[in-house]
Amino acid sequence: MDELIRILKAEELTCVVLQKQRLYKEHANGILPILHLLDQGHLQGAQLVDKVIGKAAALLMVRGDVHQVHACVISTHALEIFQLYNIPVTYDEQVPYIINRTKTGMCPMEACVMDVNDPAAAQRLLNAKVKSMKAEQHV
Repeated sequence: MDELIRILKAEELTCVVLQKQRLYKEHANGILPILHLLDQGHLQGAQLVDKVIGKAAALLMVRGDVHQVHACVISTHALEIFQLYNIPVTYDEQVPYIINRTKTGMCPMEACVMDVNDPAAAQRLLNAKVKSMKAEQHV
């Protein structure tokens, strides 16, 4: 994990995944990289290092069967999910919740799954949320 953390910080990435000797690097913010990696099957059995992990990302990582996680910043809600599903997690900083990009409240993705602990249900809700947010941007 130390090497993955070093790569994340040195290359200013948002997410690094090691699965079966293959390294995946992501630059995009939010849960889109995790959704993409999940859809591609690149999370199963993987070690994952992410810059920011909220409950939404944590549930997607559980859904993808990640085996080990490190977060630079993790929300209390995300930490509870990893503990619930017995996934080893380390982190640099714990925060009560992930703040949205305008710093006016909770991240909409984390808010979307606040009352959900089932990874499959979370994936459906988050895919719908992403789709609706993309549609709003094109209005």
